[in-house]
Amino acid sequence: MKILHTGDWHLGARLGSQDRVIDQMDRLEEIAGVLDSEEVDLLLVAGDVFDEHRTEDLGKVLARLARLLTPRIEAGLSAIFVAGNHDREHVFPLLRSLQDLVSPGEARRVIFAQHPCIEVVTSPKGESLQLLLLPYPTPFRYDLADERWPAPDAKRTALASAVRERLNYLKKKAAGERLPTILCGHLLIRGASGGSYELTEQEDILLESGDLPSYSYVALGHIHKAQQVGVPHFRYCGSIERMDRGEAQDEKSVTLVEVRQSGLDDVNEVPLDATPFADLTASSEAELEAAANQLKDVDRTLVYLTLEIKGEQSVGSIQAMAKRLFKRMYRPPEIRWLDKPVETRPNISTERADVGATVRAYLKEALLNDPDRDALLSLADELLKEKELT
Repeated sequence: MKILHTGDWHLGARLGSQDRVIDQMDRLEEIAGVLDSEEVDLLLVAGDVFDEHRTEDLGKVLARLARLLTPRIEAGLSAIFVAGNHDREHVFPLLRSLQDLVSPGEARRVIFAQHPCIEVVTSPKGESLQLLLLPYPTPFRYDLADERWPAPDAKRTALASAVRERLNYLKKKAAGERLPTILCGHLLIRGASGGSYELTEQEDILLESGDLPSYSYVALGHIHKAQQVGVPHFRYCGSIERMDRGEAQDEKSVTLVEVRQSGLDDVNEVPLDATPFADLTASSEAELEAAANQLKDVDRTLVYLTLEIKGEQSVGSIQAMAKRLFKRMYRPPEIRWLDKPVETRPNISTERADVGATVRAYLKEALLNDPDRDALLSLADELLKEKELT
């Protein structure tokens, strides 16, 4: 059976002023081409499918995704989506309910895994395999919603234990089936490099590679840089797009996996034409034009611009030219004055107290209906106190 392992699509994510949906859909078109040319049986998406929570915008993203996948599902493709930390907890149940209503005959070929579970997939040729699916650990997904913890680190420890316990349960349940087995999870495994989108190891739920069984293939999502974790068949597929400047040099790909009854047969990375980033510095209109001419595809490139300016120069005219030249400049240019004295640093200790109060007040309001409000407020308070003591 041929499997396309991908993940971290982050559909609907923005970068500053730039909507990234056009980039993401271009990558999905590439992925659709791989599905067709390689005659893939299973599309396996290892979490962080969506990064959009506004109802109207999410609906538009879903409609475009459906137009891309529906004819392939009807032709026999199976698709499994595992919930990641960026997938809002109401989205997968909503999609599953809608699917049951509008296309019950195709329901078992498209699976949205919101909770840990086992699924068996059969290809049009009659080949079968079983999958252990582990979404990103949250209290709701791992039946800990009623629990309360004294501190964020206690919550993370409890969630890591819940993942191990659920995995041991699923392993025993899966042992009776004589089928090739794949584990797919949106997890952070110690030893992975390249970071995860907006989370650090100190904030995340950390597992050891030894916690995962050595099945035919272990398909991981959450780390945006494609890589092996210890052994060739433990793999992060990486994200399909460069999310920010920190990923500007990363090559993006999807992973093509072939599994036979005897186990793993082949693994190959298929490159994607990810959107280029450019970090530019200029001090005049002539330098701006030269920088634009050096870019391979200026209209496609996401630009971070620093302007080095002297007092007699017209900042407005240089900024206006930059805006004309770089249509995908995702933030206003950073202005670096070359002939102004360095300003005296403000009283940090006084400012921190004001900033801390502002942050706390904002979070209390912003997280009003969030199920993890108490834990997030506790974590923010802990971090702010550390900063106030330094």
